[in-house]
Amino acid sequence: MYKLSALAGMALMLTLGFAQPSASEQTDKSDPLAVLAPFVGEWQVEGQWAAGEKLHARGVYQWGLGKKILKVQTFVMNGDKEYQRYESIMAWHPKKKCLYEITFAFDGKISEVIIEPKDQDTLHIGYTPFHADEDQNVRQILKFKDKDHFVWTVNLKQGEEWKQIIEATWERKSGKAAK
Repeated sequence: MYKLSALAGMALMLTLGFAQPSASEQTDKSDPLAVLAPFVGEWQVEGQWAAGEKLHARGVYQWGLGKKILKVQTFVMNGDKEYQRYESIMAWHPKKKCLYEITFAFDGKISEVIIEPKDQDTLHIGYTPFHADEDQNVRQILKFKDKDHFVWTVNLKQGEEWKQIIEATWERKSGKAAK
């Protein structure tokens, strides 16, 4: 009995001694993922594509693997039915020394993009090619207006020109930022 208690006590001391800060405490500036923390939660958007089609979508952002990745699911309305269009992972790429996102689409396509923080409220996605030998044809800007709203701008390369195809504001569904 003593041996089991001693082992349990040692395990408890080791656990407490090496305890990790909670998710809400891990937003310090040395954490490259801290810039992604404001996204955690559920978001919705209603917008209009440049060609005139309406967009009704929602995104669910949640931490995974001990807050080393941000998992994203994007759902889009098609008529009166919702379907999952994308599943993404945002993370720190240790070899490239940058944030990046890998996205899996409903049709089997996969994209990898670099995420570049431009200031405390703005991210540029797809401005720098993930693979040096492949051009990026889509660029996105995510700019927080406040903790519950961010403007999403998407530009598509057509020939040698960039054309804006949507600008819409995502709103936090619960109305409250996640802690």
